[in-house]
Amino acid sequence: MIQAKRKAKTQALVRGEPVVRGVLAATLREAARAGYHGLRIEDVAALAGVNKTTVYRRWPSKQELVRDALMSIASETFAVAGTGSLRGDMLAIARRLGELAAQPQFRGLFRLFVVEGDDPDMMAIVKSVRATLETGPRAILEAAEARGEIAPGVDPKLLFDVFGAAINRRLFLERAQLDEEYLQRLIDLLLHGALAPGQRTKPRGRTRAAE
Repeated sequence: MIQAKRKAKTQALVRGEPVVRGVLAATLREAARAGYHGLRIEDVAALAGVNKTTVYRRWPSKQELVRDALMSIASETFAVAGTGSLRGDMLAIARRLGELAAQPQFRGLFRLFVVEGDDPDMMAIVKSVRATLETGPRAILEAAEARGEIAPGVDPKLLFDVFGAAINRRLFLERAQLDEEYLQRLIDLLLHGALAPGQRTKPRGRTRAAE
């Protein structure tokens, strides 16, 4: 009976949402500080205030742990969508990214990608995260298309790749704030394009000036 109670308590600790959130948050902080190869499960466990076996039971490898930690950020970012309009969803996502960028561990993670981006383990993690997250932009674009906001056939991955690249450049390379004026101009450009309305229906191809 005592052993059964202990086992149930251990399972609750491993699977409990507060413990999971604490371990993932600790992983993000430690990865930002030590880098991927410098990260140790023992240090993550100590930072989260749990036993290292608690971490190993749920995440058998460091790669799995870091992947889930990055997924926690990405999933939370897209979770702010659902405002009822494509423009509102994009603004909500950008504002959330701005909030995250103010946190030291988020900036540390960006440096981690730059420094260790060619590492096979990191490449596998990023590829896995991207594949999982493709459903987020797709769902946002499908909802927008159903509302009649955009034309059919728009590539959600390309739209959000450009959107994310512009935001990352603003935050981490230019080290500037995501102020509302900038976000409005960026989203206007992405949603309406640079061409005048009368030019948008012309066939694609090189112009004479470009030949």
